[in-house]
Amino acid sequence: MLPQGTLAGAYRIGRRVAVGATSDVYEGRDASGGSVAIKVLAARWGVHAEMVARFLQEAQSLLALRHAHLVRGLAFGLIEERHPYLVLEWLPRDLEQGLAAVGGRFAAADCARVVHQLAEVLSLLHASGWVHRDLKPANVLLACDTPGAMDVRLSDLGLAKRMAEPAETDSRLPLSTAEEALLGSRHYMAPEQWASAKWVGPGVDVYALGVLWFQMLAGRLPFPGEAERELMYQHVVDRPPMQWLEGVAPGATVAMVARMLDKVAGRRPPLSDVLALTSSLG
Repeated sequence: MLPQGTLAGAYRIGRRVAVGATSDVYEGRDASGGSVAIKVLAARWGVHAEMVARFLQEAQSLLALRHAHLVRGLAFGLIEERHPYLVLEWLPRDLEQGLAAVGGRFAAADCARVVHQLAEVLSLLHASGWVHRDLKPANVLLACDTPGAMDVRLSDLGLAKRMAEPAETDSRLPLSTAEEALLGSRHYMAPEQWASAKWVGPGVDVYALGVLWFQMLAGRLPFPGEAERELMYQHVVDRPPMQWLEGVAPGATVAMVARMLDKVAGRRPPLSDVLALTSSLG
């Protein structure tokens, strides 16, 4: 753990607020005293080139992209020339915490609003050549959790995969591929993601968004298994229990979620269809 007062560029590290699998998050302060989030790659991972590459990939992506529903990246660099860090806007609560606070489910209109905002930013990522690959409640930050005015930010591009090389790439920032690894959060992984992290496309984000929509409406995951093999079977073979949404959401919503959870990526709806529907519901 870095001591309070450590400088991360122009920002000063304060208390540690979260410990993740690969990174720690600190509340920091900018020059005016305002709060920021400072994400620092855990020291044990700093010797792994792949982990450093993913971290720098996230930093480069966030600073290059701007969207109202994408968490805003402010700066990145190295602390003492050995700890990669990324400075983000300060949003201390995530969707996982927001759902837990209200018993695990939102009203159908609020669900549609959240899905619409996430579909917008995912559309931007896809148009920019990226697949997120790790959409889940813990990676959706809450700017506002007031019913009827939900406002979210997609975060954590650490597992994002580039679909196509851009015209110019900063040679100082190696791109993560992790093509042989099983990447993603298992409860939200599309069937094809279980087979190969290399050949995934935008459909994995549509699938994960469908899982999230189902979860927000039903108050439970469509596939709640815990063991890896059990979850893989459920996502690859089992039909989603759409009956859990009966009487909870409009028929058009249930039908759309079912399409998003299709086992075949090519049969899932484009995000433009999701946006068209949710714009009339939220």
